[in-house]
Amino acid sequence: MKKILLLALAVLTVNVAFAQTRITGKVTSSQDGAPIPFASVIVKGTMNGVATSDNGEYILENVPSNATLVVSSIGFVNAEIPVGGRTRIDVVLSPDAEALEEVMVVAYGTAKKGTYTGAASVVRQESIKDVPTVSFEQALTGKVAGMQITTTSGQAGSGSAVRIRGIGSMNASNAPLYVVDGVPVVSGSTGQMSDYLYTSNNVMSTLNQSDIESITVLKDAAASALYGSRAANGVILINTKRGKIGRPTVSFKASVGITPSWATDNYETASPQDNVDMLYQIFWDYRTQQGRTPEDASAYSLRQLNSKWNRFGYTFSKPDTERYGNIKIEALLDGQLKRVDDQGNLIYFDWDDAYFRTAVYQTYDVSVSGGTDNSTYYTSFSYTKDQGRIYVNEFDRLSGRVNLNQKVGKHFELATNISVSHTDQSGYNDSRSTTANYFMQTRNLLWPVYWPDDYKTGGPWTARYQSLAQNNIYYNDYWDNSTKTLKLAISETATVKFTDWLNFRTVFSYDDTRVRDHIYYSAQHFSGSSVNGSVSEMMTDYTKLVSSSTLNFAKEFGKHSVSALLGFEAERNWTEYIRATGNDLSTSSLTTVYTAGTKDSNAYAWGNSMMSILSRAEYNYDNRYYASASFRRDGSSRLGASARWGNFWSVAGSWRISNEAFMQDQDVISNLRLRASYGVNGTLPSSNYGWRSLAAYGYPYMTKPGGALANAADANLSWETSYTMNFALEFGLFDNRLNGTVEFFNRDSKDLLQDVPISYVTGFGSTLKNIGSINNNGWEVELNGDIIRNSDFRWSAGLNATFLKSKVVELYDGEDIIWYDPTGSDARAKFIYREGESTLAFWGYEWAGVEKATGLNIWYSNNDNSDTKLNGRNVVYNFSDADEIVIGNAIPFAYGGINTDLEWKGLTFGLNFIYKLGGHLYDGAWKDMADDGYYWNRIRGQLYFENMWTDYNTDGTEPKILGTDPTDSMQKSTRHLHNASFLRLKTITLGYRLPNKWISKVGLSSARVYFNGGNLLTFSKYKIADPEVNHYGTRGWETPIGKTYTFGLEISF
Repeated sequence: MKKILLLALAVLTVNVAFAQTRITGKVTSSQDGAPIPFASVIVKGTMNGVATSDNGEYILENVPSNATLVVSSIGFVNAEIPVGGRTRIDVVLSPDAEALEEVMVVAYGTAKKGTYTGAASVVRQESIKDVPTVSFEQALTGKVAGMQITTTSGQAGSGSAVRIRGIGSMNASNAPLYVVDGVPVVSGSTGQMSDYLYTSNNVMSTLNQSDIESITVLKDAAASALYGSRAANGVILINTKRGKIGRPTVSFKASVGITPSWATDNYETASPQDNVDMLYQIFWDYRTQQGRTPEDASAYSLRQLNSKWNRFGYTFSKPDTERYGNIKIEALLDGQLKRVDDQGNLIYFDWDDAYFRTAVYQTYDVSVSGGTDNSTYYTSFSYTKDQGRIYVNEFDRLSGRVNLNQKVGKHFELATNISVSHTDQSGYNDSRSTTANYFMQTRNLLWPVYWPDDYKTGGPWTARYQSLAQNNIYYNDYWDNSTKTLKLAISETATVKFTDWLNFRTVFSYDDTRVRDHIYYSAQHFSGSSVNGSVSEMMTDYTKLVSSSTLNFAKEFGKHSVSALLGFEAERNWTEYIRATGNDLSTSSLTTVYTAGTKDSNAYAWGNSMMSILSRAEYNYDNRYYASASFRRDGSSRLGASARWGNFWSVAGSWRISNEAFMQDQDVISNLRLRASYGVNGTLPSSNYGWRSLAAYGYPYMTKPGGALANAADANLSWETSYTMNFALEFGLFDNRLNGTVEFFNRDSKDLLQDVPISYVTGFGSTLKNIGSINNNGWEVELNGDIIRNSDFRWSAGLNATFLKSKVVELYDGEDIIWYDPTGSDARAKFIYREGESTLAFWGYEWAGVEKATGLNIWYSNNDNSDTKLNGRNVVYNFSDADEIVIGNAIPFAYGGINTDLEWKGLTFGLNFIYKLGGHLYDGAWKDMADDGYYWNRIRGQLYFENMWTDYNTDGTEPKILGTDPTDSMQKSTRHLHNASFLRLKTITLGYRLPNKWISKVGLSSARVYFNGGNLLTFSKYKIADPEVNHYGTRGWETPIGKTYTFGLEISF
């Protein structure tokens, strides 16, 4: 009997042990009861695990009743909870050292936030995941103090310009270094299409934003000096997602958005009636200036209007002969097409409707991740399609990623990262092009009396309009362009762990970006008619190889912690270019070079390489005192033998005051830390061969190949060097409910590359030398806090601000350098480098406004010339009698972002604002819309018409329109200078996490729906166009950005 009872007890025990239970629960913080999203809940000793949802809830299947759950989350102490047969287990986690031990990715490794001595900001996936953009850079706008992100164009797929803590160079690059998963990568605009159309192809658009786990921005020398000669402009570290231990998790995300309109008014035109009236005034004034009578002037003006526009089905008359008054516009009825509607009302053509559309953005992401104690994996696939508002602009992307981590025994680990992406982009020239810029045409060239068809025959209009615009509704069928980018990035990392405190890591990466550009013009197209059709095919292949090996030491000795790194790195960059062009195409059906009657081709390659040794040492005493130092020595093929090697270093220290004994008996200050750093970074010349004399073999002589000296080289050409100092105070108050950072930085950029004049006897006018110097200094402020924080409701807010001063310190012989904004190649604004002035100082004439008595432009002379006086200053009527001066500064007094978030029972609401205070904006396009009469056939703006001086409006702020070809409006002057201040609601997000009790019934572990609105509100003193301009502080005829409305769904199971 005893044996039977023992056997029954054993069986019962086994059954209990192997009983499988479904467990639900919620993970919250002991600090305030708030849910902890994305916490890991795993059955100890297995791969069975899940991550909590946004509201901290989880569902875990097939859990033995006698198992133990391991619950963990960054910033919290891990918890182990015995199941004990329960089906619901709520877990409360305690903060780990007040969340200061958050791990972030830094140069060549990771660091704990509370011990890091450098200046770095971290942006997590949660902050950017809902923003509908093809480039992660645009999603960072306003989120990092000291970082300014601007777009060069609103075209889909266009590039962004990123500046960290100002401008450090006049001649070399000002862009930061991009590092993905520890490996420097190709960045910037790629391909050759910008030689044919002014459009950019941002290689960072190949990176799927949903694959990003976090982004770290390194800003001072202590943070970035370990990257040496590439890090003077800061470093952006991108860390992609990794698999987590637990059962496989499948996530799917879909979003669809529309852009039906621009974010602001953009060069809104005066009405057709008002524009016809203004053109009549130009003709009338032209005639009377010749001494003709008003009767003759009126008759001449009407003849001009009718000769221009009768062919489009309109006729013009005027009941009197005065300068002012409405012209009578009527439709001609002698053609197949009538310019009237069914009720007989006069109609005009809507070019906006013909060229612009409601653009659609859509993206679909699927990922699978999971792992065991020895292996983890993350794999994803994504498709994105982004339409521009202009019909000929689109961007498509297919991307995939596989990240694998494998432990081999106790001492060896492999990590494999593979990503492949293909993008296809088409666009148009949005510089100041009268024939190719669709946006400029609708605002300045395509009169509503122009039609895309011939009113007499009903056929398409193919001739060029008098304003020099073309009918691209017709010509769109006779040209096309595409830029296809295939990017393959592979990196393999091997780590040997000798002990817990010593390991060796080696990384090898292969990054290949292959860009194929295609542009075709039919013989029927105005750009191809002279050569009977043309086609160009180009391929540019960028290859980057990086090999990096480091020996890493980290050990604690009681209260002392010491870590060190010693490494070697080699990098090779190689670019190959091939172009083939064909003219005289045999048929429009075959748009290939092969079918062309005449062919032309070219091919060449270029590149550079670098070798480096690097080291870093860090010391921590009792989590109170921290010190670090780094040293890197780079050798680059871009420099000559005498200057090839450069040394770059940093030293830093910090003091966590809040950990001192005298701070323990108070409960107000949770964290208080001082840190400081100083170091040297470098920047290489843009040219691969600026240090050596080159012969260019592009000068054939009598059909024989010939060459000539191509440059006047300086064999001593060297690095640009930046000396950076940084001081910061970090604080946290009231149990870290309020925290922030106040930071001062100073960067002296010396030995800047500058074109120095030389004797023309050499055959050249200048040579590149290390001469100039620039200083950037300022303050950064970051403030974040939880206004309300409890278990059901959370309301948080944050603000960051940057106060930057950037000035020129030294130039060659102190001589000024005049230069123009390179954007669009339209010389839209003029700048000056002058010692003591801003690095973005506008240069031009000082406009004194409109003379009340005459309506003419008047100018402050800024010299002894004087036609009259205004405000006690000399004033002239002719701008050529005035001197140009510094008229403004594109660098604002302050810029940054403001955000606020609310969360209540699965419902989230967030606002993200960006702002700019002070500084100037130069509008290089308004001169075309506010023309005083130089361009007779241009459309003028509504604001110009409303404020134009007339005999009946002598208080007008815009000058009188004339027929004498005045060029006043074309001058670079304060007339086109505006206050750059603005506040914009960059994004608004509303989301809802569906309750687990709903979604668990269909097998889902989490589900969320959301709405995101972009650029919905803008407040600005500048009303002409969008105030969010490029980093030069200028606006031209580039495509504006739009208002977006996006709806999305996220599910996982």
